[in-house]
Amino acid sequence: MKLVPTEPEHLEILKTWFPDKESARQWAGPETRYPFTSAAFLEDIRWREMPAYSMLDEENQLTGFGQYYEKSGRCHLARLIVAPALRSKGLGHYFIRELMNIGMSNLGTNECSLFVIDSNTSAIRCYASLNFVPAAYPPEQPFISNISFMVYRHS
Repeated sequence: MKLVPTEPEHLEILKTWFPDKESARQWAGPETRYPFTSAAFLEDIRWREMPAYSMLDEENQLTGFGQYYEKSGRCHLARLIVAPALRSKGLGHYFIRELMNIGMSNLGTNECSLFVIDSNTSAIRCYASLNFVPAAYPPEQPFISNISFMVYRHS
C-alpha cells in the first residue's frame, strides 16, 4: 500500500463507493448533494481547497481516500474512507496513520482532530486504536448532537 496525492481518476472510483444519500452524507457531511454530479462532487469535497490523498494497492487500485486541513492549530482529517470490500482488514489504521504523518509534517503540528458520527462504531474503534480521544468541540464549530469530535496528540 502507498499514499499518493489524489488524481481525478481516483475520484471517479470513489463516487461509486456510496450507494445512497445517507452513506454519502455520513462520509462527506450533511450538506453533500446526492446523487453526485461531477461539479457538485468536487465542490462538496472542496477538491481544490485542501490536500487529498489516495491509498493505492500493489496494482495501483484505489483502496482509500482522505483529506486534511488546518483547524484550530491541528491537522484536521476529513472524508476518510476505505474501499467497501476492504473494510475491517486493518487498512484504515494504516491509511489514517500515514495521512496523519503527512498532514502533521506539512502543517508543522503534532496534533490531529476529526469528526465522527456516533453510530460509526468501527471508525471510532479505529480512531481510538490510533490514540484519538473524545474532546470538546472547537469554539468556532457549531455542535451537532450525533457527531463526536476526537483529538490526537503526539506524545
